[in-house]
Amino acid sequence: MDTQTVIQVSSISKYYGSNTAVDNVSFQVKKGELFGIVGTNGAGKTTLLEMMMGLRMPDLGTIHVLGRDVLSEADLLKEDIGIHLQSTTLIDKMNVREALELFQSFYKRKNDLDLIINQFGLEPYVDKMVKRLSGGWRQRTALAIALVNDPHIIFLDEPTTGLDPTAKRDYWSLLLELKRQGKTIVVASHDMEELQRNCNRIAVMRKGELVACDSPPALISNLPGGGMTMEAVYMQYAVEYKKEQQHHITDDSIRALNLLM
Repeated sequence: MDTQTVIQVSSISKYYGSNTAVDNVSFQVKKGELFGIVGTNGAGKTTLLEMMMGLRMPDLGTIHVLGRDVLSEADLLKEDIGIHLQSTTLIDKMNVREALELFQSFYKRKNDLDLIINQFGLEPYVDKMVKRLSGGWRQRTALAIALVNDPHIIFLDEPTTGLDPTAKRDYWSLLLELKRQGKTIVVASHDMEELQRNCNRIAVMRKGELVACDSPPALISNLPGGGMTMEAVYMQYAVEYKKEQQHHITDDSIRALNLLM
């Protein structure tokens, strides 16, 4: 693994009984990248993230994160990564500061909580119960929790689901600021517009397989039907279509499909 590669995924597979959740997937993530992962529900995105975080072990293949083997060094790895909680249920009965302090207590390395609170604009909410925050502020709090140990890599699983457009834009602005600070960010999301605008590269999953991985402009330019957006890429590569349909997924066809739904 070269000095610029912070995540090396090599031929990993994960099985649940007779079901294959992730099938022989390989890719790299470079230092400082904002790396997106897309796919339909059940495509293997969350399982892939959990294996990179050391929460699940691959049945085949290897994963190295910051030079650590997730199979044998998962406990050490947790000090260097941050995880955005998909659900805030665990912290709903705490106020914002209590939640930050609780999760920081799990780590040896500590970030300055007051700096985090200031960076995320959480000062007016530090004494407010998390469950009483709006969706956008709950997600800000969850992202702030992911930074309490000053991690090198942040993993996010569908962080903007359910947010209104303004809250989504604000959240992505926070991610871009973290990227400017040198953080590497790996995010699984269905937010195609923001992924296209902000990601360095995007991996497309379908039925456990990695079917495409490149920059948004490259993915779009390679579309056989001439689409212009990541929505067209998603429909071409991530969604199961009959073979005769797969070579003609354009933005116009997406709009037509939406009218029929």
